[in-house]
Amino acid sequence: MKRSAWLFVGILCSAALLFAADQTKTMKKTGAICDSQCVAKVSGLNTCDPECTAKSGQAVFVDDKGKLMQIENQDMCKSHMNQHVKMTAVPSETDRERTLRIIELTQNAP
Repeated sequence: MKRSAWLFVGILCSAALLFAADQTKTMKKTGAICDSQCVAKVSGLNTCDPECTAKSGQAVFVDDKGKLMQIENQDMCKSHMNQHVKMTAVPSETDRERTLRIIELTQNAP
């Protein structure tokens, strides 16, 4: 009987760990990849200024709702600068609130 109880506790703990690991879910977002120096506020929302030609800042993501997020893997998005994109991403391990790690990125048709 004791052995069965310990087996049940072990299975329950394993299930809890698997559930916790699954909490880092991917998210799908649409918005613009922009140079950080080209982000402007319009009506209180962040937008990517299409007239800006700066190329020396970090690439950032401005979603369609105006939320600005840093991008962890910069090399993945450099070819999509100043374009509207669809992306699949996960929160970064270092800064979950403001940083994304891109998994897949495609240009969004206008």
